[in-house]
Amino acid sequence: MHDDGKQRIEVLDRQYELTVHALTRTAEAFTVAYSVTPPLPDDVPPVSPAAPPLFLWLEATDDLGNHYTDYGGAHGLSTDGLRTQGTISGQPAVAAEAGRLTVRLVFLQGASEHGYEFSLPLPDEA
Repeated sequence: MHDDGKQRIEVLDRQYELTVHALTRTAEAFTVAYSVTPPLPDDVPPVSPAAPPLFLWLEATDDLGNHYTDYGGAHGLSTDGLRTQGTISGQPAVAAEAGRLTVRLVFLQGASEHGYEFSLPLPDEA
């Protein structure tokens, strides 16, 4: 964790930096807002049709032992073109009594899989 409250992790053979900006929760799900610098290849034109697409998958566990699975997300090139910006969600809704969430983000590309974990305090439900 850096002084700005964001978590940064080197990913994909240390060629990229994943920054977790925020965790929000609702009555139905939770969402992680993130960015990846430099931008992921799928977000920088021209995208090579020969390269397999890159997918992001989420798994999570709270400090009570409850498990959560991927609920979808979206990403794209930032307006300044310097990073990929995205969100990814998990469900079901996080237990009200939980205080922390350990999130595992998995990058999938072809037969390659790279997973990264980080722990986040849970905000109040929106």
